Amino acid sequence: MRNALILIVCILWPGAAISQTGPSVALRIYTEEYAPWNFTDDDGAVTGLNTELIQLLLNKRGFKGRFEVVPWGRAQLFTQTQADSCFFSAVRTPEREALYQWVGPLSQEYVQLFSTNPAQPEFKHFSDAVKLRIGGQTADAFTDYGISQGLKIQRIAEIPVNLSMLQLGRIDLWLAGSVGGPYIAAQKGMRVYPVATSAEVFELWLACSLDLSDKVVAQLNSALQLIKQDGTLDAILQRYR
Repeated sequence: MRNALILIVCILWPGAAISQTGPSVALRIYTEEYAPWNFTDDDGAVTGLNTELIQLLLNKRGFKGRFEVVPWGRAQLFTQTQADSCFFSAVRTPEREALYQWVGPLSQEYVQLFSTNPAQPEFKHFSDAVKLRIGGQTADAFTDYGISQGLKIQRIAEIPVNLSMLQLGRIDLWLAGSVGGPYIAAQKGMRVYPVATSAEVFELWLACSLDLSDKVVAQLNSALQLIKQDGTLDAILQRYR
């Protein structure tokens, strides 16, 4: 009798069967150590402004997400080769546009050149620093931008290595984001000074696999708009300021 009732419900209300037996959404979400947007806290958990924001998007849609910190190049490779995967905080560039589906923008920052010397002269244009030794990051859109401005940049896989090289005088300047650069340096007990700033602002996004359902991407984007409208995003930004 009970089975017969369930069958009747499913016939009269097909959505009932789908809602109970449909697969749940579980995403593998990759990122790097790039505070304050995304980083590992003292307890080993992935946190940060954009991490919290993405977790809120998942919660609003009833999705699950497993966050993992990996080298930046590997985060991109995983997202291109694994279904139901994403990575952040990614700059959305023409070169990357067709490789992923996009959720965002989550946040934004400028690209800057940093020195540990407060007396370092400032440059009006990035190209004015062409003769200096500059450190950047592997598989990084900010580094690509610096190169497009005429700079010769040594690419390093890990951000802390660049900071160590800057501190030891093995590079003259470090290229990083206007928000992330000073924040990361402060975490390492260093103070850095911007000496050049990009004319354009760069948006940071969640980039997802092309194999991820279009519906899931649309739901995440609509959840982001709700969070921006109801003041939740502003509250998160205020805490990190």
